[in-house]
Amino acid sequence: ACNKKVVESLIKAGAFDSLGHSRKGLLQVHAEAIDNCMDTKRAEAVGQFSLFGGGDDDGDGAGDETTEINVPMEEWDKTTLLAYEREMLGLYVSDHPLFGVEHVLAANSDTSIAQLTVETANDGQIVTVGGILSSVTRKVTKQGNSWAIGILEDLEGAIEVMFFPQTYLTCATQLMEDAVVCVKGRLDKREDIPKIVAMELRIPDLSTGPRGPVIVRLEAGRCSPPLVDGLKDVLRTHPGTTEVHLHLVGGVRTTVLRLDDGLRVAATPSLMADLKQLLGPGCLT
Repeated sequence: ACNKKVVESLIKAGAFDSLGHSRKGLLQVHAEAIDNCMDTKRAEAVGQFSLFGGGDDDGDGAGDETTEINVPMEEWDKTTLLAYEREMLGLYVSDHPLFGVEHVLAANSDTSIAQLTVETANDGQIVTVGGILSSVTRKVTKQGNSWAIGILEDLEGAIEVMFFPQTYLTCATQLMEDAVVCVKGRLDKREDIPKIVAMELRIPDLSTGPRGPVIVRLEAGRCSPPLVDGLKDVLRTHPGTTEVHLHLVGGVRTTVLRLDDGLRVAATPSLMADLKQLLGPGCLT
């Protein structure tokens, strides 16, 4: 039973990926494979060998016996696979739950978590950040009120988030490990390690597809050469693989421009913050 548990943990961690089988399939058959192997070893221990085993050159019939087991091809969905991986290893290795939804989180955030640790981030400022809740610890005050501490991670860092009773009441059902969320709160830098005191929590819509263009909305009347140059400068400072589409709005007509591939970007919170600073908070759709 101990051996089976160890093998199960190794499967979930991806230790046998090089064999070319799915992790879910291996988990379904590993117990049978171990039992077959143990039965063969017990028989060998008492001198019982298979008549049709792969005998060696001495003809004593004590060669290795192999049993073919069909491994199902079906695999877990990405969420389950990565949850097991993190459970076994303490981190994501083969992939990350936020890969492919960076642009969604960036459009719903003011900044990245890493930027909250720099000196320019002010104690008490209101911020909105997005990421995945890697842990949630629920607690109770002396007065009997429930609250929680969560660790919110994005692709650049992690930060502790405090959900005190008043806020906890509004989002308790959404506070789950591995949930992708956006948190609005007050930055607390009074101690050595910054944290966020949550005010709101919401679940972003991740159904818009794996990757989409960054859509920038701009009034046609504001489209002056200096502003266009400023927009190009912002995009060039965040190079990446995501397309940028410019929606020029003029009265009832909107013209959609697909910007040159040389202006593709990494759809990060810092890019979104720079665009909002240049063009205004309503420039992203």
